[in-house]
Amino acid sequence: MPSSIIAYAKRSARKPVGGFVFLTVTQLCLIWWAYRTRRIHLIDFRVWFAAHEMVSRRCQLDPGQVPEYTTRELHGLVGGGGGEHLRASIRRLEAVGLLTWSSTTLTFATSSTHLRGVHDLSGFAAMHHAITNNRRRVPVPRQTLRLIAGGCRATVIATMLGYLLRCLYYRDHHCVSGGWCKASWIAEVFRVDLRSIKAARKHLAAIGWLQLLDTPQTLCNRWGTYALISLSWTRAAMDSAASEDTVRAHPQAAENAQTPPPEAPPPSKFSTTELPPPHKEYIQPLQDLQHQQPARQADTAPPAPPPQHTAPTSGGPSGVERTVPLQKKPPPPTLRHIIPDDLLDTGRLLVLLDQAQAQGLIGKSDSHRLTFVSLAEHARVIGSTNPCGLFAALMRHQHWHYVTESDEDAASARLKQYFYGSDPRGRPAPPPPALEPPELSKDAFVVRELQRQLERAGFHGDAFGLVNRADPAWTRERWHSAVCELEYAKRAWQQANDLNRIGDLSMPHDGLAALSTAAAD
Repeated sequence: MPSSIIAYAKRSARKPVGGFVFLTVTQLCLIWWAYRTRRIHLIDFRVWFAAHEMVSRRCQLDPGQVPEYTTRELHGLVGGGGGEHLRASIRRLEAVGLLTWSSTTLTFATSSTHLRGVHDLSGFAAMHHAITNNRRRVPVPRQTLRLIAGGCRATVIATMLGYLLRCLYYRDHHCVSGGWCKASWIAEVFRVDLRSIKAARKHLAAIGWLQLLDTPQTLCNRWGTYALISLSWTRAAMDSAASEDTVRAHPQAAENAQTPPPEAPPPSKFSTTELPPPHKEYIQPLQDLQHQQPARQADTAPPAPPPQHTAPTSGGPSGVERTVPLQKKPPPPTLRHIIPDDLLDTGRLLVLLDQAQAQGLIGKSDSHRLTFVSLAEHARVIGSTNPCGLFAALMRHQHWHYVTESDEDAASARLKQYFYGSDPRGRPAPPPPALEPPELSKDAFVVRELQRQLERAGFHGDAFGLVNRADPAWTRERWHSAVCELEYAKRAWQQANDLNRIGDLSMPHDGLAALSTAAAD
C-alpha cells in the first residue's frame, strides 16, 4: 500500500453519539442476501434493524428486570401502517430464521446454519467471501439503525452497509472511522446498479452521514475514495454536519454532493426493457480526438481569464466592469409547487402549514405542527431522489403515520431552534429590524387593496370570480400565486412586529430609567 494512503487521518471516539451496536459481517450479509433473493421484503429488512435498536435500548436493565417488546414501539421506529403489516414482517423473518420474537426476548441468527428451509447458500457464500476480514464485528451506530429502520431506498441501504464494512472498525475500545471504498466494489458485492450507488453516495454525503475526502485520481482508480463515517451524526444536527465537516474535509465534495433535484431525469430517446449497462466500462481502441483545440501560436495573446465573481470596483480601467451575478429570489411557498427551499427553511415550511390547514389537510394544534415538520424531515432524509414529491404525496394523502420517532426528534429540535434559538438565555437580544413592509409584486398589491375594500364592504368570500369577470387575464393560478405571496408578506410583517416587541422588553435598563424619571416627576 503506498505511503500516501497512510497519511490520511482517521477519526476515533469511544463510541458514536447515541451509542452503537455490534453486528457481525455474517449477520449483515445474511440479511441483505435474504432480501436480494426475495425471501424477505424491504419492510422486513427495516424491522430487523429496528429490533436491534429495541434490544440496545434495554442494555442497562437490572439483572432481575424483564424487558417487554411491543409492536407499538416497533411502529414508532419503522413508521408506516403498523399493526398487521408489522406482524406479517415478523412472521416472514421468523419463517426464514433471521429473527425470533416474543414479548420478553428477541434473538437473531448469527450464522447461515440458523436459517430455515434454505438449501442453496452459494450466493451468500460468494458475498461473504468477497469481504475481507469477514469474521469481525462492525460497530454500527444506533443513529444509523434508526435511519435504516425509518425507511430508505434499497440502494441507499446497500451503500451504507458497504461503507460500514470498509470504513468503520472497533480497535482498542474505540470506534475508528476512515477507509477506502469503491462504488464499483459495493455494486459487485451487493448486486446493485453502479449509477444508483453513486447517487446514494451523494445523498449520504449531502445529509452529512458520509464525508468524502479529496483523493488523487490515481488512488481513486485503485483503492477508491477515502471516506469517513461521521461518528457525531444525528438527525437533529444533519444540516450542520453536512455544511461544516464536508466543506472542511473536501471543499469540492460540498459542491457536488448535493441532494438530487426534485425533478425526474429526462426520459431516454428509446424506451427499452433491457437491464442497465454493466458497471465495468468496455474500453474501446484508441481513437482520434474529435474536439481537440489547435495549439495557439507563440505570438498570440493568451486567452482572457473567465470573469471572477467579485464586487464591482470603481478604480479599474475604463470599459472593464466585473459584477456579481444576482441570485434569483425563490418564489413564495405554495402547495401547488413545493421546492427544496420549502423543506430547508422553517419559515417557508410554516407558510405551507398555514395553507395545508386552510385546505383541511391537517389540524391547527401544536402537535399537528410538529407532525407536519416531522413529515418534512422524513422526506428530506428518505427521499433521496425526489424529497419534494415524496413530501407532497404523503401530505395530500394525509399519511402522517409514516413519521417515525427520529423524525419527531429532529423536527422538535428544528422548531426550538426557529422559535427560541440555540441558547436563548445566553444569546444577546437581537437588534429590532426595520419596520418596513416587504416588497410586493403588482399582482399581490392589487389583491391586498381589493381585500381591504371588500372587507370594508362586509364581503368575506372568494373574490376571484369578481376579478376574473372584470379582467379575464386573471387566471386561478395567477390569483393563487398573488394570494400566497401576500400571506407570506403578512407573516414576515407579523414576525418583525413580534421581534420589535421582544426587543423592547429585553432592555430592562430603559424600563428602569423610565421608572426613575417618572418617580422624579
